[in-house]
Amino acid sequence: MTAHRYGLLLFFLFLVPIASAQQAILRGFVTDAASEQPLQGATIALKQEGRLVQGTATDGDGYFVLNRVLPGGYDLEISFIGYASHGESLTLRAGEIRDIRIDLAIRAADLEEVVVVAEAEGGITTVAAGLETVVPAAIKRVPVPGVSGDLASYLQTIPGVTVQGDRGGQFFVRGGAVDQNLALLDGIPVYQPFHILSFYSAFPEELVDRAAFYTGGFGARYGGRTSSILDVTARNGNKQNVAGSVALAPFLSSATIEGPLVDGRVSAILSVRQSFVEDLMPDLFGQAMPYRFGDRFGKIHALLGGSHELSFTFLDTDDRGDIAGSKKSVFGEAEAAAKTDSTEVAWNNRVYAANWIYRSNRLPIVVRLTGGRSEMGNTFGPEDAPERSATVESSEASLRLAWLLRSGEVAVGSTFRRSDLGYVLDDLFTEYTSASDQLDEVLSYVEASIDMAGGRVRVNPGLHLYQIPDRSRSWMDPRLRLTLWPSGPEGRFQVNAAWGLYHQAVAGLSDERDLGNLFTAWIVTPDDREVMQSMHGILGGNMQIRPWLSAALEGFYKSYEHISAPIFSPFPRFTTTLQDATGSAFGADVRLNLENRPFWAESVLDGTFSYTWSSVEYEAGPWTYHPAHDRRHQFNALLHAQKGDVGLTLQWQYGSGLPFTESGGFDVWYLLTPDVDVSTEAGVDRIVYSEPFGGRQPTYSRFDLWIERRVDRGRTIATLRAGVLNMLNRKNLFYYDLFTFSRVDQLPLVPSVGFKLELR
Repeated sequence: MTAHRYGLLLFFLFLVPIASAQQAILRGFVTDAASEQPLQGATIALKQEGRLVQGTATDGDGYFVLNRVLPGGYDLEISFIGYASHGESLTLRAGEIRDIRIDLAIRAADLEEVVVVAEAEGGITTVAAGLETVVPAAIKRVPVPGVSGDLASYLQTIPGVTVQGDRGGQFFVRGGAVDQNLALLDGIPVYQPFHILSFYSAFPEELVDRAAFYTGGFGARYGGRTSSILDVTARNGNKQNVAGSVALAPFLSSATIEGPLVDGRVSAILSVRQSFVEDLMPDLFGQAMPYRFGDRFGKIHALLGGSHELSFTFLDTDDRGDIAGSKKSVFGEAEAAAKTDSTEVAWNNRVYAANWIYRSNRLPIVVRLTGGRSEMGNTFGPEDAPERSATVESSEASLRLAWLLRSGEVAVGSTFRRSDLGYVLDDLFTEYTSASDQLDEVLSYVEASIDMAGGRVRVNPGLHLYQIPDRSRSWMDPRLRLTLWPSGPEGRFQVNAAWGLYHQAVAGLSDERDLGNLFTAWIVTPDDREVMQSMHGILGGNMQIRPWLSAALEGFYKSYEHISAPIFSPFPRFTTTLQDATGSAFGADVRLNLENRPFWAESVLDGTFSYTWSSVEYEAGPWTYHPAHDRRHQFNALLHAQKGDVGLTLQWQYGSGLPFTESGGFDVWYLLTPDVDVSTEAGVDRIVYSEPFGGRQPTYSRFDLWIERRVDRGRTIATLRAGVLNMLNRKNLFYYDLFTFSRVDQLPLVPSVGFKLELR
């Protein structure tokens, strides 16, 4: 480089801080005027002559920051649903850092809200090319047994998400298998985030600040998985006063406490949840409930000066249950409800996360440093002597640097992850009884978010570099997301698209012929095989039809290569012998969202309705088949009516039958050794399977009813919720044992009642 080029570069580097110093920063807190509780999701809008200049939303601390504000006079407008809006005029000087605190008062009547499009609260019809932005208010709208909402139940209302039913703790997303999904808590993986009863996860309503759920087409910052990403940010504790809640319910009881360690600067939040369904309802309507699960959570968050944030997060979960705890014979008779140790399954998680965030006062940059560890164990069989076990332990560190632009941002980042994986299998037909491996991954990226054409177009290009250093393998994955507002950001119609390539070097092994299989052993893709890869394409749009009615339509296509599929055998076994499979998944969904619609007798209606059609197909060896998570038709409907303090919720879920491998008959197996006389010794009766996934299970349908009464007394709120799961007592199939001809159903009609007391 010549001398004048060096001089020019130094000149521009010298100008950057000078230019940045000419701009201002506006930051502060938004709280409830009565309780001083932080208001998460409050809208911050900075305007000039009625035109939106910059906007954002508050986080779990009620904190917001607007960087790179040009000097001058502005109108500041702050609003939050259910509160009187705040407005004031202010003048910002060059280089000024203005700190403010705004207390909003609860209002009696609805007023027009200021909406910042980029930070609008999530909902089922705010989907943007596979991205669902989930906030606590949305989670709360989906009732579960107990009182509080849970992210797991909300995810089941999202089109493209397939679950095994009321239990199982496994989610399949738009054609992807369980091992192709990645869940993150404060940036650290949670390998099995869902509880054994599918209503619950490690993410209850009280602990979620915000969640980004990508059913496909995720951007360059995410890697290592080929189907979906669930990125959960945990809420920070209250920094103004002590708050908390206690909830009592048979299915899941909980206690949460939070408050300041240093007023206004450092907070802590602790939560404990535990199920009592196994103890209180051991045999309900002829169906045992042998399920025990719970979780423990803690987070400390600190604001250090005006530019630094530091947080530490801890999560511990445990699950154990008997997948055949309730059975019916082939003649329809209920069998004994005693546990069957050979069908017990258990898993646990432990997650540690630390995050440091730096927002520069001089430069328009945000730096995030994340580090942590995640551990998961999965067993099958008796608690004291499991037949199978598998573990995953990973440690990682990541760095992200974002440069804030006037119309977007540019970010670069990298993550190093070391994973130790192992399993022990005790099965007569398994080629390998135990194995362990270590995998080092480096995931680097550059991505941008740029607003163009007067805010009518938002482009998110990115490039992800996925490396396995010790095996000298790497892949370059381009990604692109696009949003278009034909009539401007405040228009009623929005078009979204996404495309990307993805790679994954780990795989989960399971016996996919088993209807009730909940055990997964994780392995590293062998060196002599290609790692899994996929391509995603998504196109859709959403529209605000009326102030109270919105709709969305979205289509998707995913192609998969080098899927680690077990080699099919007509004889039952858990196999670690793998073969390459290719696959494709495509479909479309339509969604409707009803919000604040006046109804009969001064009540208000809210609701969500969605329908999905999809098809998943694999090719492996000589077989072409639809895998166990291929659900062709799925419908979800939720309708909530509210009058005063009383709410009534109706929910219906329907899914067409999932594929399974049928029995083709039986034979007799002999161990052919010199000391065996086949003419006198009896062999072992053995089942023989038909072609893979040639049958279809019955359809799944469940109708739930909930009624809730809420009493608000300032800082204290009491909530009583009662309801019925599977109100029509439909016999949905969960598991069918081809060896014993016994049937295991999903949950029957189950009454539920819960009480919750909150101190805000």
